[in-house]
Amino acid sequence: MSAIDAIQPGRDAAYARSRFAYGGQGAERNLLSRLWHFYCALAAKRRSRLALDELSAHLLTDIGVTEAEARREAAVPFWR
Repeated sequence: MSAIDAIQPGRDAAYARSRFAYGGQGAERNLLSRLWHFYCALAAKRRSRLALDELSAHLLTDIGVTEAEARREAAVPFWR
């Protein structure tokens, strides 16, 4: 067995990878892609609001936000 044979996967590994990989076409792929991007956007909003909630009063004044505004925005549900 050569070093190249050890590095490159054999036919069985390639078959297993293609068998279990998602290869959706057309609308299926677009729908899953859109759902994934929508989820990522919601998760980013949630992370931003959690980070805003953790800022101190000094840092909030640096960005021009009052403490009440920051707490109110942090309390908004992630789906809004």
